[in-house]
Amino acid sequence: MKYVVDTNIFNRLIDGLLSTGELPSDGEFVATHVQKDELNRTSDANRRGMLLLKFSKVVDVVVPTESAVFDISRFDQSRFSDGRLYQSIKTGLDGKNKGKTNNPQDALIAEVAIANRWTLLTADNDLAVVAETYGCAVRLFK
Repeated sequence: MKYVVDTNIFNRLIDGLLSTGELPSDGEFVATHVQKDELNRTSDANRRGMLLLKFSKVVDVVVPTESAVFDISRFDQSRFSDGRLYQSIKTGLDGKNKGKTNNPQDALIAEVAIANRWTLLTADNDLAVVAETYGCAVRLFK
């Protein structure tokens, strides 16, 4: 079993709202460069360091995104696709939350889980609902 860890899970772990013991224990934790890039944009240097340390302790493997998106994707850490699934996910998110600025990143993260039939771990209700409409198994942490 593989679990794609959404960025907000690392924040919840750091904030004490979630413990690693509450995460599934029957598989491997997966992320993409997107989650690490989002953590690297944390303005508080101390918090950023804690988040990146937690990322390195939790994530077993970093995988490429299934699509490449201009100004987000890293050429060597993404795949080229027709973009249909990514765009559908992003459109669904935009419809639920009025186009939040991180919807492209969330769509890339969800696309990895959906395309590979992995479970998405998230604390984002909108992302969970949209991912589930595409057949993704989701574990929502509230």
